[in-house]
Amino acid sequence: MRFKRGYYDVFVRTCAKYPSRIAIRHYENGLYKNYSYSELYGVCEYLSQNLQQLPCKKGIIGIISERNVIIPCVIAAAHKCSTTFMFLNPAEDVEKIVQRVKFSILMQIKNVESGNSELINRKSDKTVNVFNLTVNIYDLESSGRQSNYKYAPEHSFIATTSGSTGEPKHIQVPLQCMQPNIDDLTKIFDITPDDVIYFSTPLTFDPSMIEILLACMNGASLLIAPEKPDVLFPEKNENSVTFWQTTPSRFFQHSNANIKNSILGANSTLKILALGGEPLNGIKRLKELKDVKNKTKIFTLYGVTEMSCWACVAELDLNKIVCDQEVPLGNCLSETEIILEPTHKNKNTNKIIVASKTRKCSILNKATSTEEPNSFKCIDTGDIGEVKNGTIYYRGRKDDIIKRFGHKVNLQAIESTIMLCPRVTTCSSIWLPKPMLLVVYFSSETLSSQELSDFLKCKLDDKHWPDKIIRVDNLPMNSHGKISKQILSEMFQKLQKPQTLESFRMILMKELKVTLNRCFTYEDIKDRDFFSIGGTSFLAVSICNKLSLICPKFGKVILPYLISQKNTIDDIIRIAVKELGIEKKRTRERLKRSRSNTESFASTGQSIKKIAENVKPQNFIEFVVVWTYDTGKCVDAPPTLFKNGFKQFVTVGSHSGKIVVVDAITGITQGVVKVKSRVEASVFCYNDTPLTTPCGMVGTYDGTIVCFKLESCEELWRINIGSMIKSKGTCCKGCLYIAAYDGNIRCIDVLTGIIKHTIQISGQAISADLALAKNEYILLGTLTGVCASIHIETKTVVWRASLGSPVFANPVLYDNDKYVVFAEVNGEIHCRTVEKGIKIWKYQGAKGNIFSSIYIKEVDKFKWQMVFGCYDSKVYSIIVKNFQPNLQWKTQLTSSVYSTPCSLSDQLILAVSNNGVLCILNSETGVLVSEYSLPNESFSTPAIYGDYIFIGCRNDHLYSIKYSLNL
Repeated sequence: MRFKRGYYDVFVRTCAKYPSRIAIRHYENGLYKNYSYSELYGVCEYLSQNLQQLPCKKGIIGIISERNVIIPCVIAAAHKCSTTFMFLNPAEDVEKIVQRVKFSILMQIKNVESGNSELINRKSDKTVNVFNLTVNIYDLESSGRQSNYKYAPEHSFIATTSGSTGEPKHIQVPLQCMQPNIDDLTKIFDITPDDVIYFSTPLTFDPSMIEILLACMNGASLLIAPEKPDVLFPEKNENSVTFWQTTPSRFFQHSNANIKNSILGANSTLKILALGGEPLNGIKRLKELKDVKNKTKIFTLYGVTEMSCWACVAELDLNKIVCDQEVPLGNCLSETEIILEPTHKNKNTNKIIVASKTRKCSILNKATSTEEPNSFKCIDTGDIGEVKNGTIYYRGRKDDIIKRFGHKVNLQAIESTIMLCPRVTTCSSIWLPKPMLLVVYFSSETLSSQELSDFLKCKLDDKHWPDKIIRVDNLPMNSHGKISKQILSEMFQKLQKPQTLESFRMILMKELKVTLNRCFTYEDIKDRDFFSIGGTSFLAVSICNKLSLICPKFGKVILPYLISQKNTIDDIIRIAVKELGIEKKRTRERLKRSRSNTESFASTGQSIKKIAENVKPQNFIEFVVVWTYDTGKCVDAPPTLFKNGFKQFVTVGSHSGKIVVVDAITGITQGVVKVKSRVEASVFCYNDTPLTTPCGMVGTYDGTIVCFKLESCEELWRINIGSMIKSKGTCCKGCLYIAAYDGNIRCIDVLTGIIKHTIQISGQAISADLALAKNEYILLGTLTGVCASIHIETKTVVWRASLGSPVFANPVLYDNDKYVVFAEVNGEIHCRTVEKGIKIWKYQGAKGNIFSSIYIKEVDKFKWQMVFGCYDSKVYSIIVKNFQPNLQWKTQLTSSVYSTPCSLSDQLILAVSNNGVLCILNSETGVLVSEYSLPNESFSTPAIYGDYIFIGCRNDHLYSIKYSLNL
């Protein structure tokens, strides 16, 4: 069908046919605002009148805008008043594009409250307000700007390639090139006026025109909304999406739970899911997550912008397709032909050529010696295809086939193999020719790099094994929603950049200034230790985590020295340089830290929906303070309960140096032991031979260890080991085992206090409590990331392993002491066997640092619930079933959580956030049931006795709180 005035004629015809139909559905702040075709027609004419007052002629109209409700009106008005329009991304350098392209007019569309109308150093010639939007119009016709581009004066738009396969190109797409796509896809996808089409593609990416024109040609609705499944597929189906076109990378950023329960769930309204723009890696995931009752049809689209937009389409039968290698290229769309040209190097593969007699586009910025526009009949896509039984299958790009040590390696084949691994979400493999490294990036909630490496070694020949496997939360995408191998290469090169003594000094100084919020020079602080300039243990961990993004080993090396208080800043730098083997030579090259690249590891993709989000707790539980005890200073230590006869007691240490013993029920003081230093460790209570009465043992900041009778607080002995103690000890066979910040564990006679043995672990600090397993092994974790097991009889380390970051959390045992769980600061949780340290499983789903220990409950045979707090202010519950960890729920609290969650009952879990709020959660759902606020911060892990909660607070008090159900 011919249209004399381009998309304007298309738009007017639809407005006349469907005047009362909803053209745009706009979701904002929980509400939908709908706009009919007749309303948009009025806006189109209003814009046209303003444009016609300027000398458009047949030039290019540049439209600087994000997706918004008037886009269909704007492109229709642009074609009525001129012939060609081009979308410009507001986030890009608009002035640079304006210098290349000779625009007649620029239209800048933004929210009314955005204010300033200056662009390219000039004010707008016209300003029009429509709905809640401001349209600034700039007349460039008279500016005399010259363009390097030669474009055809016909109704068209200019699309921009993403640059994923080379330099970005500007492609002039005539109307007759796009129209066959719209006619075909309308029939194939059965688009009707009742459809709700999700308007999700960036405007500079030509598939956005497919979304706009499928709606405008058929009287359907465009939905503008955030890409959140609960918004796209609400319970009220009137505004629920029926057609969604997106890239596989963007689609697979959604969590398994959201895809399974919402997008491809049994009751989903989604009629068509069309995936295109890049290879589809994820068939196995689609097969697993698509509900058997789900009726969504899934299509793949293939095409090139140089013959905009799509060339082939294939409907996928997930019952017949087993893996990504079996995804067909599909059937050609109208006026399009696929030609396969055999490659000389491999008889089984062919170059994919897209050809057409009518669908001709022009590359405007192609470097050619001729002034004639480069019109196409045939386009070499750069892609490789394989033909089997008359069906074409995509086999990657020519660039994906690299030569490695004399062997041909197909990166696309490696990615397809990776996607067979059950827990992988997305992946990308890149080849770095200069260092000759094959690097794989992947995202997964629970799978570790080592586990993926083991999987690939089983599935691939050794010539395909990656040199480096890196796990990220989400792979970085370019502006068009495709995985960007360019950004991945830059990320890797930044991380691997060699350092010098000077650059280490510079990046440490930068982090010290930012974290401590102080201004100083290196000379000011080089002879001082970290704590003397305002540092704390937590800030040391925070700084080292950031430094590890730039140089992975640097942060790990310096952490123990930062928190030891024995080394100056200058000492620490020199130790790091020596341990990392860095040459001490001056260089002019300065280290540049790219925030966008380093933060790509933390990506902003979506995570599993918070169950308790926006749910206010009800007062189902009543809290009553039974008694308090003023210790004189902060109580950060976890209280310890012990029973003597028929009486229950609680004991705890304080920063004041007091260790108190109190009757748990009455609050009557049993006694006080005083030391000269802070007490942050928990008291270990012991009542076994050779002791004749229950005793408490605890270490302090100055290295003092005291043993006292719990009934009377009479001291039995006191010694000093000369090193800070924050760790709770454990007793076995008449000996106290206690760890210190010098990295040693002392074996002390409980009767006399004589040190019988000293066991060296790592030479660096141990902060976490010790765990006793089977009365035979002691498990521990250190601040250098070492986890180990000591055999009590032999006093030797039976196994030792290195983790990626410090361990502040206590080791926790489960399944009759067969397994031990370690939580690292970086958020990873590891399970190993107690006796040999064999790796069993790993969980990597936490999105923040872990200082909390883990509460473990057996749910069923071979099934355990593990709950822990996190620095990201969430409490996580994971279920470990058959040695596979999976997130059960995570709940947002009001502050970070350092203390360990504990059980109140089978249904209730208590978690305490740092701001002193006691939060009671449903153990199965994570829903916040009730809460109670202490008057100050709390880092103390509570102790539970019946319906009593004992907890320390930073207002110097130990609290006894009774709780009762208020039903």
